[in-house]
Amino acid sequence: MRVKYYAAEGEARVWESESREVFRNLEGLRHYKEGVYFYPSEPEEAVWLWMVGHEKADPQKLVEGRMWRSRWLLHICVGGKGFYNGQPVQRGTAFVSWPHLAHSMRPDPDDPFEFYWIMIRGRDVLPYVREFGFRSGELIFDCPYMNELVPLLHVILHNDYARTDIKEFNTSMSRILLSYHRFNRQNLLEIRSSGECYANYVDSAKNLLYDHNYTLSVKQLSDMLGITPKHLCRVFLKTVGESPKQYMMRKRLEMSVDLLKGGMLPTEVAFMLKYADYASFYRAFLQKYGVSPSRYLGHAD
Repeated sequence: MRVKYYAAEGEARVWESESREVFRNLEGLRHYKEGVYFYPSEPEEAVWLWMVGHEKADPQKLVEGRMWRSRWLLHICVGGKGFYNGQPVQRGTAFVSWPHLAHSMRPDPDDPFEFYWIMIRGRDVLPYVREFGFRSGELIFDCPYMNELVPLLHVILHNDYARTDIKEFNTSMSRILLSYHRFNRQNLLEIRSSGECYANYVDSAKNLLYDHNYTLSVKQLSDMLGITPKHLCRVFLKTVGESPKQYMMRKRLEMSVDLLKGGMLPTEVAFMLKYADYASFYRAFLQKYGVSPSRYLGHAD
């Protein structure tokens, strides 16, 4: 899966391979849009997060038409106001464009809205979004989870995907983004006790850690997920039974065993998994497995 960044000021559009090059030119502008697009290598995938974007709308902006059959678009208003299909939209509300339905969007000329958007595509997009409680008859609704969503959207927009398994990251993020809708439908205590929203965070964290050989710091991981390190530790303890640091230490040692069995030298394993030095790796390995790393060298199961 490929990634492409996009930015626009009025009619001027810029495409770049790195978000920094696109977005740094937008600083100070009153009206602009920015986005990141995910392009699957297999266009017939069932569902994927195709686009995440942010827009400070021009007062003259007017959008009318029909959505494509394969696209589903959620907007989250974080400032200003306007109209969607003739209905008022303001900060703290969200509105949805459903596949193949007509839609129109117009900002208030005196206070144009600012919003983020999430676009889901794929042949199974409708069953997928219905799974999370969305219905085509409800185009506009309150968004009490806005303050939790926006930092996550910002991370997705400005992230460096060079070392990330985009397909796994994409799947996990789309589930997290849509799962917030449940906060508007169920009792918050029921959701917390069920652990569903926690599980979404942990699944995404596990994918990111695997992609980075379990060498991220807790701060780096929490930044990628758009949550605080304290919240990340809390959801890990509740769902996994150990802290993120403990989980990474354990998984990194388990990965070291596989690498040793594959023939990689202990010193190379220590370097690849970013231990401070070989002695640190040796001590950790000996404490967990009771033998030196060389005992596993080349011994495939």
